[in-house]
Amino acid sequence: MSSHRLVVDLHLHSRYSLATSPQLNIQTLAGTAIEKGIDLLAAPDFTHPTWRKEMQTELEPAGNGVFRRKNGASSGATPVNGDLFSTEEPGSRPEPAFILTTEISCIWRQGGRSRRVHVLLMMPSFEAADRISQTLAAHQNLESDGRPMIKVSAADLYSMALEADERSVLFPAHAWTPWYGVYGSKSGFDSLEECFGEHTSRVPAVETGLSSNPHMNWSVSDIGDRAIVSFSDAHSPASMGRELTVLDAEPDYESVRSALFENRVVETIEFHPEHGKYHMNGHRKCDVRLSPEETPPDGRCPVCGRPMTLGVLHRISEIADLPHAQLTMRSGLLFGDEPRHRPFRQLVPLRELVAQALSAGVGAKKVAARRTALIDRFGDELAVLTTAPRDDLAEIGGDELANLIMAVREGDVEVEPGFDGVYGSVSARPASPAHV
Repeated sequence: MSSHRLVVDLHLHSRYSLATSPQLNIQTLAGTAIEKGIDLLAAPDFTHPTWRKEMQTELEPAGNGVFRRKNGASSGATPVNGDLFSTEEPGSRPEPAFILTTEISCIWRQGGRSRRVHVLLMMPSFEAADRISQTLAAHQNLESDGRPMIKVSAADLYSMALEADERSVLFPAHAWTPWYGVYGSKSGFDSLEECFGEHTSRVPAVETGLSSNPHMNWSVSDIGDRAIVSFSDAHSPASMGRELTVLDAEPDYESVRSALFENRVVETIEFHPEHGKYHMNGHRKCDVRLSPEETPPDGRCPVCGRPMTLGVLHRISEIADLPHAQLTMRSGLLFGDEPRHRPFRQLVPLRELVAQALSAGVGAKKVAARRTALIDRFGDELAVLTTAPRDDLAEIGGDELANLIMAVREGDVEVEPGFDGVYGSVSARPASPAHV
């Protein structure tokens, strides 16, 4: 087993996916990864022909199935999230590695129902990406969307991927999302085997999605000993790193692949699940948000009588068949009570905490300036949120912000759960002087 601590984000998008930021190019992905504290990230949307050629032009092999940006260390300042990120000492913050990963929407009929399941596909080379893309082009115009919708089952897609390269890895994305999760209430399954069939044993991991956390997933025996992972599903630079997985792995394809199959998850960085937009049951048009206990047995909106969107909390409660694990917190990490339970921490993005401290909008220039100052002082956003000493934070960001960051580390937050496509909100309660 390695002793490397690799911070990974394997689920994000390029500007060629629908409803994404035009800033999502290789330069911005790399620059944002540096400021967020990400060691290895997806070279995403590789099935898109134009984008794949662009990535092949801008990335070069770094050995062992990963890639680095060409001439990255001497690129100078990079615009990131509206700020100007730069390093006074070139090379002091190493460029991230890239690994070829894409999200694919599988659409098919099974069991008398329409199924829509999103999966993440990881491949070790551009040659393998070319082969699977050529196969998928027979089913869909791949130029239309960086996250293609393919009319094949998830099991058949895995067969195609393995034929393209036997080292391919495929696992469910945001597993509980109502419409597109493998366990989702709208078109999902009650078990991984129903979805992946003969390839079930080859599914190494389950991505929690923003509206669930590992603690919720531990109560589902169907997941078994698989790795429970979290990634950002970023559609803009600002969203990168909002969820992350720390693997005991080296920055190369085979090491990451084996870390997933051997569940070498060190910890995951999580949204508070209430922050996600499908945590609770509800009906957006009627502004109805209900817990599973409050929801009528027929699942219909008590205002208009139409079917509600049954959220992640409800769906997990339907499938859960294991005792609810007891959580303990140590040094900001939440631990379960079994060896298979990997620790996790729940954070609030730094930009939101700075905005709260300054009573300003997240897009305000003074928010960007304060955030940049903190990152310059402590190296990256993850370090600011998890390890920077309170007094040092106060010196750069002020007492109010330091107290907010400490409150988040201690889990002292106020939440308003999301529902039916509406994001929830999470704000920190400032820690009292006795606790800082």
